[in-house]
Formats: sequence, structure tokens, C-alpha cells
Amino acid sequence: MNGKPEETFGSESVSAPSGGEGETKGTRKRPVARQTRRLRSAPMAGEHSLGGMEVERKVEGHYGGMVKELRAKYKISIRKWRTDMAGVAYELSYQDGRIKRLIAAPKPRSPVSAAIFLHEVGHHAIGFKRYGQRCLEEEYVWRWTFREMQARQIPVTARVLRHYRRSMHHYVKTALRHGEQVPGELGHFAEWPG
Repeated sequence: MNGKPEETFGSESVSAPSGGEGETKGTRKRPVARQTRRLRSAPMAGEHSLGGMEVERKVEGHYGGMVKELRAKYKISIRKWRTDMAGVAYELSYQDGRIKRLIAAPKPRSPVSAAIFLHEVGHHAIGFKRYGQRCLEEEYVWRWTFREMQARQIPVTARVLRHYRRSMHHYVKTALRHGEQVPGELGHFAEWPG
């Protein structure tokens, strides 16, 4: 959690001074601004003639099929579609032996949000605590993510690689801070990637 208030879409009831025209008993409806935070993709090359909504539906259709497929394949529930570019994957174990697999991630609408979504799914695909160190697990989950992106023809852009490097830097620095031995292949992530 980053402590920021979460956005809502639609309208909300808010307190207002009573007595204004068109208001009833101290409440009024006001629209809440919809902010995209660069989540919607720009029209693809050669599609400039399409309206913005048509391009968005085409993009959501492409990623929507991926979401449905992966949810069914790995028996994952979406706990929450996040508005920021962060995610989390976890499992709930019940006394009767059932395991519920959950993720919270941004809705895939661009290569970056798709990479974050796939990364969280990758934790369930690979399995938790399969590797001795968290930084090593994260590296293998990112490799799984990149293979999935390539197979689905989702471009691994410079922004995706930047997100990957910053994520790995965080986990390697955490391991070093806890006195863990970092595998040699991950040592270069100790320096801030920019």
C-alpha cells in the first residue's frame, strides 16, 4: 500500500451545505473525474482512423482473452484491479485443504500493465517458495513473464525493462540488507538501474 486514496468511478454522495438550488437535505451527487494515468494505449500504427473507443475495445479484447485464459488455467481469482503499476500474488489455505489463489494487479491495457499482470500470475505458475531466496524467485518469475509476453506477441518495451530492473533492484537490496548471499547472476541489480 502506498497510502494514496483509491479512485472511484461514477458518482459519489458528498456532504454539502444545505439550501443550495437542486440539493436535497445536505447531499448532492457529483461526478468523480476519471483519470487514466497513461493506462490506455495510444492508437497503433495504421489505426489512426479508428475512434478512441474502438482502439480501446480492440486492446481490451486482446488482453481480455489473455486474462480469461490464465485465470482458468491457473485457477486464479482477481482480488482487485489496481489503479497503480504494482501487484501482489498470494494464496489462502483453508483447514479442509482448499487453496485459493489470488492476485491484485493493474488491468492489462499496455505492455507495462500486461507485464505486471503476467508477473503476478507467474508466481502461481511457478509456485511460491520454490526457490531458496525471494530475489531468485522474482528473477525466475520475470523470465516466465517475458516468455509469456513473447508467446503472446506483447512487446517488451523499454518501460517494461525499466520496471523489471527496478523490481529486481528492490529484491536484491532487500536480500543484501538481511545479510543473504545473492546469486552471482543477480549481483548487478545491487546498483540503482535508473
